[in-house]
Amino acid sequence: MVEVAPMEVARAGDAADIVALRDRLARWMVDNAIAQWLPGEYTVEMVRAEVARGEWFIWREAGALIATVRLIWRDPDFWGADDAEAGYIHGLMVAPEQRGRELGTRVIGFCADHTRARGLTRQRLDTAADNQVLRKYYNAQGFTELREAPLPPWFRGTATVVLFEKDLSD
Repeated sequence: MVEVAPMEVARAGDAADIVALRDRLARWMVDNAIAQWLPGEYTVEMVRAEVARGEWFIWREAGALIATVRLIWRDPDFWGADDAEAGYIHGLMVAPEQRGRELGTRVIGFCADHTRARGLTRQRLDTAADNQVLRKYYNAQGFTELREAPLPPWFRGTATVVLFEKDLSD
């Protein structure tokens, strides 16, 4: 069993680091023809507002941000009429130099524990429909693909996402 990530609630001062990591990963995606995120589409102001609501969690080692995630309890923008109270994972990011340490798995485990602690038994997330690598990864993490949905219009990296769900009641 993989150890759960030692995440902390993000503070306003973490917003710039979160955005910098997202833009770094978005540039890598663009350079590798992955239509998911675009640099600059998520601003420090947006993240600060989400941090103020307690939605972002960070993992630092030696002061450096190595992983982060946004966890929310409702998500009508992505799920529409299927929106229900659940642990919705967004912005799961691992610094590229940390690949191979199972940090993503550990962050997903943190989110599952946090979701169960809230009394919920469903975990949900999405990825770009044409991102086969992440689709396989999330399936391997125990998520089931439910359906495709349009990406909310304020994001521009892709047009369609796949919605995933995982039962945490076991």
